Amino acid sequence: MRDRRRQTSVDIDLDDNEATVEIVERRRRRVPDLFDEDGELRLWEDNFGWSGYKLEDGRFFRVNYHKRNDEWLEHSNVSPDDVVESIRDHIKDPKAGAAGRFVRRCSPP
Repeated sequence: MRDRRRQTSVDIDLDDNEATVEIVERRRRRVPDLFDEDGELRLWEDNFGWSGYKLEDGRFFRVNYHKRNDEWLEHSNVSPDDVVESIRDHIKDPKAGAAGRFVRRCSPP
């Protein structure tokens, strides 16, 4: 789903011979299938591994996986509210993915 709204305001100052235009555009996008078929939600990854969340047997885990050692550096049970808040913060973060590759599905617009 994509929804776009645009709001424009214009201030004109004839004494200074200028106009100031402010354009605010709101976009709404649907992000389906947050967790893939393996129950993984990768928020960040690089050549060494990835971090995000894993859904196993109806439970959520915050994970950090290291490819070279083929092991979980973190695999801790979290609440659904923690997952929701983390995804929300991640999408809103303009610096998310500054290191490594930011996974596209949950990238900030």
